[in-house]
Amino acid sequence: MITQDDVVKAIEDVVDPETGITISEMNLIDDVIIGEDGHVKVKLHMTTPLCPAQYAYSIALDVKDRVSSMPDVKKVTVVIRKHYLSPEINKAVNGPDWVPESPDEAGPGEEEEEGQGEEEEEEEGQEQGQEGEEQRKEKRDNGERGGSAA
Repeated sequence: MITQDDVVKAIEDVVDPETGITISEMNLIDDVIIGEDGHVKVKLHMTTPLCPAQYAYSIALDVKDRVSSMPDVKKVTVVIRKHYLSPEINKAVNGPDWVPESPDEAGPGEEEEEGQGEEEEEEEGQEQGQEGEEQRKEKRDNGERGGSAA
């Protein structure tokens, strides 16, 4: 039976093509999960959420190939986390039927939607502030006219 250490050893010299440094030296390996059925899941993150997608894809494929060639491994899933294209890269590496099993595998989509809502609220507040300023100016102008006519 393979162990987490066996898997880490098999992938520790996978090189990030952008930096030329191994994924183990950069501490990019987040988790290795080994199921009793021979299914191995490796979770990784990239050096930055905006790492070029072709490099993230290349690293994920290299990890998958190395783990797949290990004895007793029946299935390999490689999950890139915290990358702006995580869902797309993970589907390309693991097949179109791949679905995230936890929020950390889903990618940054939820966070973006929350941020967009905050922007909309801020814009509404600015619009309300502009309307209030226009009403104050109108009252001031009317008051000045009314004061000079009396």
